[in-house]
Amino acid sequence: MLNLTEDLTKAFLSAQGLPVPPGTACDTPSAAHAAAQPLRGGAVVKALVAAGRRGKSGAVALVDDADAAQQAAQRMLGTAVAGLPVDRVYVEAREAIAHELYLSFVLDSYPPRMLLSCRGGVDIEQTHAQTPEAIVVMEVDPVHGVMPWDALAGWERAGAQARWLPGLGRLTAALWQAFVAADAQMLEINPLVVRADGTLVLVGAMLAVDDAALARHPAWRAFARSAAQRGGRIANDRERAVIDANERSPGAVFRYTELDGNIGLVVGGGGASLLQHDLMLAMGGAPANHLDATPGAGWQDKMGAVLDAILANPCVKGLLVSYNFLQLVRVDQRMQLIVDLLRARGIDPQRLPIVVRLFGPGEDEARRIAATLPGLHYMPPDSPIDAAVQRIVELTQ
Repeated sequence: MLNLTEDLTKAFLSAQGLPVPPGTACDTPSAAHAAAQPLRGGAVVKALVAAGRRGKSGAVALVDDADAAQQAAQRMLGTAVAGLPVDRVYVEAREAIAHELYLSFVLDSYPPRMLLSCRGGVDIEQTHAQTPEAIVVMEVDPVHGVMPWDALAGWERAGAQARWLPGLGRLTAALWQAFVAADAQMLEINPLVVRADGTLVLVGAMLAVDDAALARHPAWRAFARSAAQRGGRIANDRERAVIDANERSPGAVFRYTELDGNIGLVVGGGGASLLQHDLMLAMGGAPANHLDATPGAGWQDKMGAVLDAILANPCVKGLLVSYNFLQLVRVDQRMQLIVDLLRARGIDPQRLPIVVRLFGPGEDEARRIAATLPGLHYMPPDSPIDAAVQRIVELTQ
């Protein structure tokens, strides 16, 4: 999942014909001053990070003029919000708010859900905790979608004023269409503002999209590379190298996330990866990374990038290479890649423990290749997963 910043989110929503205030992304205080200058009625300056609760973190400032916008930008730039660096701010027209509503679509299970409340704003989490009945939760049929009359019924349950209902029904249905068009997993509008004249505007907007669908959204791909996240933080250089390798060609995908342990994991399969990760923790080991690998073309470049990343991590004191029975790739080809890379990096398995559990076509040749690198521990045929994990934990300790 890729969390977009507010400028990208609102540019997308605006392109869908939805009402958003005019705004500009700025990377210097002087740019913030220039962006606020033509805005009448004041401006809002927001730290431009893909995180929520900015209002509670002092990362949103309401200002009356361009000088105040410049000062707010000066204060925010160079800081961090939710662990993310603030290198840009968003300067947006300030709205005269009569009422604050809340709307979100969430796809974290089946079916998708729509959440509505007439008590939006920065205290929505408190509302959820203390008065959950103030938030209406509705399941959405992904085929039928959200029709205006469905949304109108939901807002009526939430307690919206009758004069708002027609506009809310149309806007909510249009937002569902935008959610689908974005290949989104989450769209949150908070606050959804009702002006004094009853018109609606999307003042706060967060959008999280399926990163596997970025091929359909080229405008977001540059941001995905520059702001790639792993484990809720900005990806480091080693993680970025693996991301770049995945993007160089279609086919295999290696999702590599560094942790604070000392045993590198080159493991295959979603379930098998999780199992070996959990077994290692249960046995007293500490994974230096998590890896989820999808087989396919181009695996050599991508697996090489993963091995490079693991071996370049100064915390790594051991390496486990463990897959179930290989069918799409010959074992000797994978073993040759590993041995060549270890030699190229000058890695001595007698100093850095390495355990290999690779079975399948070409296994006899793979064992011969492994034997040319003294100290490498190749598990006996048919060894169970837990035996390989136990071996690397013991050798590393």
